[in-house]
Amino acid sequence: MQGSNNKLISDMDRIRRACLVALVSIIATALLATVAAGTANAENGFTNTAASQKALARLVKDIDLLRPALEAKSKVSSDGYYMIRRGETLDGIIANALPGLPLRKNILRQAIVRANPHAFKRRNPNWMYAGKRIKLPDSGDIHRVIFTQSSDKMDKAKSAREERKTWVHYP
Repeated sequence: MQGSNNKLISDMDRIRRACLVALVSIIATALLATVAAGTANAENGFTNTAASQKALARLVKDIDLLRPALEAKSKVSSDGYYMIRRGETLDGIIANALPGLPLRKNILRQAIVRANPHAFKRRNPNWMYAGKRIKLPDSGDIHRVIFTQSSDKMDKAKSAREERKTWVHYP
């Protein structure tokens, strides 16, 4: 189970990196096209620097608009940790860092809080400390949330049931 969770995280990282590479290549292509169009116009004896500057300004504006999204994607490190920023919520972190997991949000919240008590005041998922590095839950953390009894207690209960089967029963 842990191997599949690590594979899921590594697959998500690969997808994020591919998206970032695609965005950067689109921006670079647009920049080169703008420069080429300006050069072609200058070679034809027609200079339209105002249009080139307007296109370049628009491209820089688009890059500035994409910057927060790119920074948000880069907050999840490859080793499964996340840096909490000011103003973030735990549900927002779950939605951004762990999208598409087939688990209830409250289970993920509990797993994150139990794995990172240093990042939450009184273990309350609504009171996170900004600037803390938290470990995203793996299968072991989720298992500890779902199965609250320890294996010792379960083994003792099982042996007690087995022992009761040998008892003499009266009608």
